Amino acid sequence: MIRKWRLQTRFMVAYAGLIVLGFAGLALIAGQQISQGSVEDFQNNIETEASVLARSLKEPIEHFFEGESSETAVFNLVSDFADRTNSHIVILDPAGDAWLDSRGNFTPTNNATAAEIIAALVGSTTFDVRDENGVATVFAAAPIDEDGKIISIVQISAPLTEARALVTQRWVALGGGVLLLTAVAVLASWGLAASLTRPLTQLRRSALKMADGDLSQRLPESRQDEIGQLASAFNHMAGQVDAMIAEQRAFASNASHELRTPLTTIRLRSEALRENNLDEATAQQYIIEIDDEIRRMGELVQGLILLSRLESGATQPRQEKGDPLQLAHALLREFQSKAAGQQISLTLDAPDDLPLMEATVTHLQIVFRNLLQNSINYSPAGSQIRWQLRADASFLHSTLIDTGQGIAADDLPHLFERFYRADKARSREVDGVGLGLALVKTVVELANGRIHISSPGLGKGTAVEVWWPLAN
Repeated sequence: MIRKWRLQTRFMVAYAGLIVLGFAGLALIAGQQISQGSVEDFQNNIETEASVLARSLKEPIEHFFEGESSETAVFNLVSDFADRTNSHIVILDPAGDAWLDSRGNFTPTNNATAAEIIAALVGSTTFDVRDENGVATVFAAAPIDEDGKIISIVQISAPLTEARALVTQRWVALGGGVLLLTAVAVLASWGLAASLTRPLTQLRRSALKMADGDLSQRLPESRQDEIGQLASAFNHMAGQVDAMIAEQRAFASNASHELRTPLTTIRLRSEALRENNLDEATAQQYIIEIDDEIRRMGELVQGLILLSRLESGATQPRQEKGDPLQLAHALLREFQSKAAGQQISLTLDAPDDLPLMEATVTHLQIVFRNLLQNSINYSPAGSQIRWQLRADASFLHSTLIDTGQGIAADDLPHLFERFYRADKARSREVDGVGLGLALVKTVVELANGRIHISSPGLGKGTAVEVWWPLAN
């Protein structure tokens, strides 16, 4: 049954229940102590009144026994004290026989066997509780002595009804306090539960709206507790999802554009060839263009597949120890003829004792081949490209500096995005499909390295720095 309750109801029942149980337990303990203390105070008070009255009546009773005053005078004193204390007072002789009663309806009785009378006869003052006409009553007695001789005994009695009535009043007060505190506890627990569940309800609504496609949902982050941390985490997740969806849309748009252009070229060229109205030279040119577009499409698909495998973890790097100097010389031999054909100077600056790198050779080739390709593609004739390799702590620090066309400041943050081209005017002239730097960044980060591209501006060249972990 409890599992079906709302979370707010569970919190409220739990908090209010604990508070009420605590208050009720404290009230029960306090009530018991108050009850016991009230009865004890009442009994001690009767005993004290007996002692006080005994001292007050000593002189009047002495005068009465000596014939200097009347019994009426003593009776008036006793009756007045009984009225003020709401008690019953009896004066007894040393034999335990009563000779004066505060109620006036004197009936000679002997109370010598009562516990308080026995104690008074030996000079002590005490009390006893026993039933009188079916009512629990407190009896106390105190001796009146003259020169060490007991001349009379004062007995005071009062029913426990008053004490118990006082106890009942206090129990009622405690019960009312518990009820009041219960109401406060319920309201406080309701407010606390609401403060905890309200953000969760808002989180649920935002999550459902996000599931329906509204990616603009965000939660307030005003709280500094775990709920605030949850809101911050949700907002971060929502931002990541929003960015991922936007990236996927841009990727789909760019991919379709990159595929549509070569497909359009191939279709137009193939239609012209099928009509067989072209001269031999034009037909051969169209065949070459179709072959170039097919190659471009193949590179695009291959690059997308490799990126997908790297980002999904399907392709794990093999930790091999590679010689960076040997790799650099091999790549220079590969690009030297192309650089010379474009009148670009390509040089390597590296010591002969470079330590081994911990990497997959294929991944190293992907990174530095793409970087060299970009430097050559975006460097005009007469430019210089210098590749510098240094061992920097636990990394191989590669710096590729060219004096080419440079990069605008607005383009620098977007260089690693898929299909992004800084020089859009030359995007079809420059070889590549716009995935090179995205692939390079993915490979470098997969190897726990880092990459940074900087440029003073257009026409001022570019510097690409790569830090790749060395072998242990």
